[in-house]
Amino acid sequence: MEIKLSSLILCLSLAAAALNSCVEDAAYQTFEPPKDEVPPGPVFYRLGTPVTYPTGIPGLSSICLNEKGDGFYAAYDKGKLYEIGLDGTVKGIVPFESSHDWEGVTVDRSDGTVYLCEEREWAVYKLNKARNGVTLVAQIDVEGGENNRGFEGIASAPGILYLANQDKPKRIFVYSLSESKVISTMDISFAKYLSDIYYDNTDGSLWITDSKRRTLTNIKTDGTVIGEYDISFVAKPEGFCMDPVRKQFWFVCDQTGNIHSISYE
Repeated sequence: MEIKLSSLILCLSLAAAALNSCVEDAAYQTFEPPKDEVPPGPVFYRLGTPVTYPTGIPGLSSICLNEKGDGFYAAYDKGKLYEIGLDGTVKGIVPFESSHDWEGVTVDRSDGTVYLCEEREWAVYKLNKARNGVTLVAQIDVEGGENNRGFEGIASAPGILYLANQDKPKRIFVYSLSESKVISTMDISFAKYLSDIYYDNTDGSLWITDSKRRTLTNIKTDGTVIGEYDISFVAKPEGFCMDPVRKQFWFVCDQTGNIHSISYE
């Protein structure tokens, strides 16, 4: 009887030790989800079929939706600012005379102010309320900047203007309207040319067109690339804006003057 009892005690002791070992192993075990449950990477938009709208004005450098969102402002490098319909119909020219090299245009959605960037001067202007003239907002010192490689794009965010310098340096300048100064800069390595810039107020990201590579790149405001899209259906994509209501990307071609749209979802 004593032998049987000792054997039983020994068995119970071994079982308890094994159980404790399993509990300890479980406590330190790293859970690895099945491969089909691995969190997905960045979500890319699915694009539709491009549609082309001729304007008949080669040399258009930038495009943005107007204050009402029912047409565009299109910047022209020989000092003009065109008003164009969503179907490419030229509605007219904003009535002010200028010899400026306009390369970018944007509308501040908070107050309707229209801003333009000037390439040769590395400057920002705004359209006055009467729409018959422009006022200098800022002229920025771009160290090492080269003639005809200056500001190509401008984007409006709350209290901020983003300015894209085309090349040498390929740099984005963040200009504070309240402080009247550049508060930060960001150099871009993935592009050959910074051709336009757009601020996406749905997620606070930036979109950059590259007319050399014919790409559209979505980045975070720290420069992290979110996604890149082939836009080779545009011969020379200088201008870009988004239309979140219609779910459309809009481009303007400097070479042909055509406006292109493509749906996204």
